[in-house]
Amino acid sequence: MLTVILLEFAVPVWLLCFCCELFVTVLVHPKDKQEKEDLTECVYKVPCANCDKTYIGETGRKFGVRLQEHRTEVESKTERKFTRSLRASSLTEHNKPALTDHATQENHVINWSQATVIDREPERFTRWFKEAIHTRKEGQQAMNRDEGSYQQPRIRPLS
Repeated sequence: MLTVILLEFAVPVWLLCFCCELFVTVLVHPKDKQEKEDLTECVYKVPCANCDKTYIGETGRKFGVRLQEHRTEVESKTERKFTRSLRASSLTEHNKPALTDHATQENHVINWSQATVIDREPERFTRWFKEAIHTRKEGQQAMNRDEGSYQQPRIRPLS
């Protein structure tokens, strides 16, 4: 439509191309960018501020909500006042996410501002598989206790 109007007024071809390009880049914005906290159905990575270890997790909900849940749990466990005996018993205590265990047992600080989404997947089982792949890629640098929600099936040789 714009091309037809510009041709009616005898606009040169080189200017026509420039005007169309300008129109597309300036006026057309297909979607607003989504904030990382609003992303859903993702695999994410949360680094430690004191060492090179990272936690790999997955969620179908908003990334920001899940990150806040982790943060709340870590803060509730690390803000406790310990006597020597309570500190010793806390070292053997296992919390659900390994992220909390790392913060409490190693007395490390989690770098919440550097938490990132590393993969997206709407299908839950495929997302679990991707979490396992990213956890295995981290190797010894992963805080995770296991290799993700997806466990490879054990293959028995045919007898």
